[in-house]
Amino acid sequence: MLTTQQEAWLEAGMVNFNTGRFWHAHEDWEDLWKSLKGVASQEVVDGVQGLIQIAAMLLNHERGKGRGVNNLWAKSSAKLRPVMDGLLGIDVSGLYTQCEPFHQDVETFALEPRNVRVERQD
Repeated sequence: MLTTQQEAWLEAGMVNFNTGRFWHAHEDWEDLWKSLKGVASQEVVDGVQGLIQIAAMLLNHERGKGRGVNNLWAKSSAKLRPVMDGLLGIDVSGLYTQCEPFHQDVETFALEPRNVRVERQD
C-alpha cells in the first residue's frame, strides 16, 4: 500500500512518461524509489528502479546515445524481469514489450520513444 505522496509520485511519473517527458518521469519515480527503500520489498524497490532506468533509456535513445541505451536496457531488464506480472498496478510486461526494440535500434534510431506508454493493469 502506497502513501498518498508515493501514489502521487507514481502517477506523476506515468503522466510525464506518457507525454514523452522522460527526464521528469525519471525524477518522479526516483522520489518514489527513495521513499520505498527500507519499507517495501527489495523486489518492489528494484522494480521501481527498473522503471527509472527505462525512462532514462528512452531519453538516451532520443538523444542518439546508443551505449547509454544498451547499458540501461541491460540494467532495467534485470530489475523488471522479477515483476513482469505487475508492479504497483503497472503493466510491466506491456511496457517491457514496447521498450525491447529500442536497444536494437541504436544504429538508425528510427523508432519513436514518445509512442511508448506505461499503462495500468486491467
